[in-house]
Amino acid sequence: MRDALLLDEDLSPSISALAHALSAEIGDDNVPRHTFENAANTLLNGLLNFPKITTKLSHLLSDGRTCIWADDPKKLHILYHATSQPDAGKPHDHGSSWALYFQVTGVTKMNIYKDAVGNNLANQADKIELDKTVEMQSGTGIYFPPGSVHSASHPNAPASWIRLTGQDLDKLPRQMWDERTGLKV
Repeated sequence: MRDALLLDEDLSPSISALAHALSAEIGDDNVPRHTFENAANTLLNGLLNFPKITTKLSHLLSDGRTCIWADDPKKLHILYHATSQPDAGKPHDHGSSWALYFQVTGVTKMNIYKDAVGNNLANQADKIELDKTVEMQSGTGIYFPPGSVHSASHPNAPASWIRLTGQDLDKLPRQMWDERTGLKV
């Protein structure tokens, strides 16, 4: 991941305060406490209640991703993502990291997968199958512990979301699966 984007005088202290509050919900072992998903959703909704923040985030980019906070490659990263066109990703894991996706605008259709034979964590499976689909609306987030496999699509773009991760995912080995066959790619 590139260095965090330099933010303006409105976004920088707000994102920094968010990062420090979220870090308090993550143990020394870099594993979020059981309250993390609720705390993250509450904090992110509070941040986005300020129209100036939402507007400034939307001006960062209309397609792609940018890191808006990172202090250490092996700890919390906050990224802002956006798409202006409908898209669909392949099922994937986040290596040894956890992740939390939080919808800012639009809708994300999140497919969550499980081991097709039910013996392993999804990312240890040779074959996966769809477990459930969640439609994420603005103001909602979903937590994925290490070992999770999911795919995201945005059939009615535009959409934007914030992704929190426990590490810099660009530095981790990750896996992908074929959505049609469920087999590792």
